[in-house]
Amino acid sequence: MARHDYDLPSNWDEMTDEEKSRWYTQERCRRQAMRQDTPAGRALRRQAEQAEQLKENEEIQAPQSTESRTAEGYAA
Repeated sequence: MARHDYDLPSNWDEMTDEEKSRWYTQERCRRQAMRQDTPAGRALRRQAEQAEQLKENEEIQAPQSTESRTAEGYAA
């Protein structure tokens, strides 16, 4: 179990130490910017909110699309 609150990229195990270091640095900078009341911070917060909304919408729609495909399969 990971002991951090980072959402590591899917290719984490394939990254070099240098790439991992660069990724951590960029992630820490992004998080710091989000905490600040600056144009960049506000833009990053909006972007994060939009990504969360998109994720929620996909989770809501995923079961429905599976059910409709199953229903279509039985109707055929």
